Amino acid sequence: MAEYDATRGWWQQWVAAANRLLRWALNERPARSAAPMNRGASAPLADARHPIAGSDRSDLKETTAPVIAASGAQTPADRFGQAVGARSQRARVVAAFNASQPVDDRYELLGRMAELNRLVDGVVERRQHAMIFGARGSGKTSLARIFGDLADEAECVAIYHAATGDTGFADLLRPYLPFLITEARPAGRAALAALADRDFTAREFVSAAAPALTRRVFLIVDEFDRIGSADTKAQMASLLKLLSDTRASLQFLLVGIAADVDELLEAHPSLRRHLVAVPIRPFDGAAAHAVIEEGARRSGIVFPTEARAAIAAAAAGSPYHVRLFCQAAALAAVEAGRMSVDAAAVRAGLRASLQDWASVNASAAALFDQLAARPELRERLHALARDAAAHQRVAADRVPQALAPAFSFTPTGSAVFVDSLAPQFLLARIQIAADEPALRVATAV
Repeated sequence: MAEYDATRGWWQQWVAAANRLLRWALNERPARSAAPMNRGASAPLADARHPIAGSDRSDLKETTAPVIAASGAQTPADRFGQAVGARSQRARVVAAFNASQPVDDRYELLGRMAELNRLVDGVVERRQHAMIFGARGSGKTSLARIFGDLADEAECVAIYHAATGDTGFADLLRPYLPFLITEARPAGRAALAALADRDFTAREFVSAAAPALTRRVFLIVDEFDRIGSADTKAQMASLLKLLSDTRASLQFLLVGIAADVDELLEAHPSLRRHLVAVPIRPFDGAAAHAVIEEGARRSGIVFPTEARAAIAAAAAGSPYHVRLFCQAAALAAVEAGRMSVDAAAVRAGLRASLQDWASVNASAAALFDQLAARPELRERLHALARDAAAHQRVAADRVPQALAPAFSFTPTGSAVFVDSLAPQFLLARIQIAADEPALRVATAV
């Protein structure tokens, strides 16, 4: 009997494993990815428009999101099992409000059509180089990538690469060379290949690249603000002007965190006529609500008017923060067994977002906690954070002494948050603190 029981246990384990594999094959397979555009050294991007491989098969029944008991939290094993399934409610929320990656679908580039049209008008029609600048999390990279997709569809070439802080001029351009060689005429490939193993100047690069290319090429340099070398920036300014003067079919899109063009690249007056500046300003209210509406539609989570207003107020026009706070609030609602985001879910989402941010900004987060607990400072801090979110820079004399450690001060009398994402987290902390007295009264009653 003991031997039979042992055999029976092995058989049941095998059947259970086979059933799990079958369920995965039918309902939980990873999504197929569309072929990515040529993005140079960047990683391929998955196609979010195909969430379930084989979902067009009529013999597969639609699965529904699991019902979560409101009486208690899920165990890690429960959450892991649901996360594996592409149709679990949590996975749908995370996918709908993905704040960790740039947008790569033009239909999700909400609130930025004016900037995209300006980019197409300047770069494509007037053949200018472009400078895309704005605050961190404002959607600069998303805009550049969508432009790259449009360029590919128009049978042009868009190549993406991100700069690093200690990059020299030749090192900045070297990652693009293999792709340029591919696009070059046979007679011009040797000149481009000769640049791969040595330093070169802007004029040498133009001499090799300008006559060699067979179609229009757009080189996207992301995180250009990280370049600290004045010589590299000067060479880049010279390169842009030389390319324009020779009417080369090669153009640059420089992308970086900055408040204006001069902060990103000190352009000589003669270069300005060859540039189109595309500032990425904070979202207006309509654009923020459009992002929330689209995420609500894709996730199946309802965001009432009060929840939308609270999230939009804390995000202060930042697309990144809109998605981050919505995602966290929706996940809090799902954890509580609800499909609608109420005030409690908004507070829980803001707290969760703050905790994640605090894990890499502990000192600033602790400072925000201390200052938000002082009612007499909240109005002043709120106005300061709103202005910093809108303009990046604020007058140094507006910064309370207690908040000074979170700022970097310039010789010209202005100040910026050390972490450019901080203003929205300060707004979120103030919002939570303002709600706490009312919650204590309600609990006491």
